[in-house]
Amino acid sequence: MDCCKFTLKVHFNTFILVFICSVFFTKFLEANATSPTNFDSRIQILLKNPSLKNVSYGISVVSIKKNTPLFSYRDNDLFCIASNMKLLTTAAAIEYLGPDFEYRTSVDAHGVITASGELKGDIIIRGSGDPNLSGRFYNGNITSVPESWANAIRSKGIRKVTGDIIADDSVFDRIYTNPNWPENQLSAWYCAPSCGLSFNDNCVDITLISDKKPGNVVTVLVEPSTSYFTIVNKCVSTSQKKEHAYSIYRKPGTNQIFIKGKFWINASPEKTWVNVHNPALYLATVFKEILEKKGTEVQGCARVIDETDSFDSVLEKITETVSTMKQTILVMNKNSQNFYAEQILKTLGLQIKGRGSSNAGIEVLHAFMRKLGFSPDEYQIEDGSGLSKGNKLSPRIITTLLTHMNEHPYKDVLYDSLPVSGIDGGLRHRMISSRYKNKIHAKTGYIAKTSALSGYIDTLNGDTLAFSILMNNFKDLDVIRKIQDNICQILVDCYN
Repeated sequence: MDCCKFTLKVHFNTFILVFICSVFFTKFLEANATSPTNFDSRIQILLKNPSLKNVSYGISVVSIKKNTPLFSYRDNDLFCIASNMKLLTTAAAIEYLGPDFEYRTSVDAHGVITASGELKGDIIIRGSGDPNLSGRFYNGNITSVPESWANAIRSKGIRKVTGDIIADDSVFDRIYTNPNWPENQLSAWYCAPSCGLSFNDNCVDITLISDKKPGNVVTVLVEPSTSYFTIVNKCVSTSQKKEHAYSIYRKPGTNQIFIKGKFWINASPEKTWVNVHNPALYLATVFKEILEKKGTEVQGCARVIDETDSFDSVLEKITETVSTMKQTILVMNKNSQNFYAEQILKTLGLQIKGRGSSNAGIEVLHAFMRKLGFSPDEYQIEDGSGLSKGNKLSPRIITTLLTHMNEHPYKDVLYDSLPVSGIDGGLRHRMISSRYKNKIHAKTGYIAKTSALSGYIDTLNGDTLAFSILMNNFKDLDVIRKIQDNICQILVDCYN
């Protein structure tokens, strides 16, 4: 019996010792995992990658809870930031306008509506700068909004319009594209023009379908179906897969779209987008065509408002389309939509400075930067989207902005709009393993030789990390993105 008691006592003491050692070792590992030394050394090793030898880059990582920097490298230097510029545009929109700000596009009758259903006058589409007049929120039906307007006009009893369909885009200037954008890309969807009255992201959807007989011209589907464009299609089918290459571009200052090249006979249909010239006239034209298809005769033409127009008499509102800044920000950041960013920039100029121009919007961004504690000689701003290579911020500016917005009453609007690792947006296919999936909420950015990733990591210990990784002048984008992802993974490993 005494022997058994002694044995039990030895086992019990051994258990206590093991338990104490286990607790101590766990605490040691936790302390070591979150220690600056361990974190610093892991990133330093990563940054010795030979691929970074001639790359210009800066990094800033900040603990928001502790209000302290955790890692920095050239964090005060200026770098091209690509679409990370949208973080500043978003923050300013939240700060000055709020997520509940509404864009309102109205369709008004200017004239007298007779008992017989004749409008002796014009239909006016009055723009507010809304970028959301597309099929995006209407189950992909591009013409859903103008069709609803046409139905409202029919419901009003109007069967004939003696005047014109007038597009009022006067809330913004008519400087459609930024002069600092790449000239050889100005017909691409990501260079879509900014306008006070816009439609379908100011683009036309074009789908190419191969003809099964080599040498025949391919079939081209255009959405929306409209006479606004002239398509010159010289793209032919080919039986040689290696010859599959084509180009689609719009002649500057016109709506002539040229399609050239070869399309493999066994290729699946391919969809692309080309932006338009004079977006307000684009919408007015499509709307007039829809009205006429629905049985409302329009005796006049589709046109944009000019200095000779005067609407002194009372306008009768027929219908109105409304969208919010919150949904606008969500689209802009998840999809990295340059068009949306430029619309927001001019909206800031209009609402805060009284001028719907990019320059006025940039003045608002400068004011916001002053709130963050930065003077104009510490950064450069040329647009709202990041497409211009002249936009330059430092990693510290971005983490300062992210820290500021984390304390904002509407912080969730920015946070929820950011791509999520392994889930959506530009991070859909990045950091997809279960350990990192859904852990990083960050804005991606890419233009030639520029890649950026900045955002938040919510840690399991209750902290939130703000980070910014800006990289310029590299050769291999895939390698650069992998390094950015590895830095984020170290953040997750060390602080969770």
